[in-house]
Amino acid sequence: MPDWAWGIAIGVIFLAVVGAFFLVNGVLSGGGGGNCGKPLAPLGVSDTSAEGFAEEDAGLAKVMSLLSAGDADGAESAFYGPVHNFTHNADPPIREKDPGLAKELCEIVIEVEEDLVSSISPLDLSLKLERIRDLLREGAVLLGYPRQQ
Repeated sequence: MPDWAWGIAIGVIFLAVVGAFFLVNGVLSGGGGGNCGKPLAPLGVSDTSAEGFAEEDAGLAKVMSLLSAGDADGAESAFYGPVHNFTHNADPPIREKDPGLAKELCEIVIEVEEDLVSSISPLDLSLKLERIRDLLREGAVLLGYPRQQ
């Protein structure tokens, strides 16, 4: 067999091994969404009572207000801290009631975490933040708390 054929064969084998690794890794980790088959890792301490959900709603409103005012740095600072921690800490109780809703919350939180350090448009980021807000409002209702307006 000519040398070039051996090179192609070794390349195909290498690509097959790498592809199989990514396929198996994706299947074992739940694939995509930063492994949202499991709850987000807890961060700090959050009050996941009705009052905590109301505070989170107000916190997300502040993040979106800063973003719409063109203060991307302020929005990022307002997101990271209690607002961000709450998105992680509310996942487990919501997941107990509605795993699908919690998985969607997890996926969008991970997207926002990545988007805050990228060049995403403020409008696109605001839409994602609004989706987090909506999912948390739905989660609060599932937990028996009043719906935020």
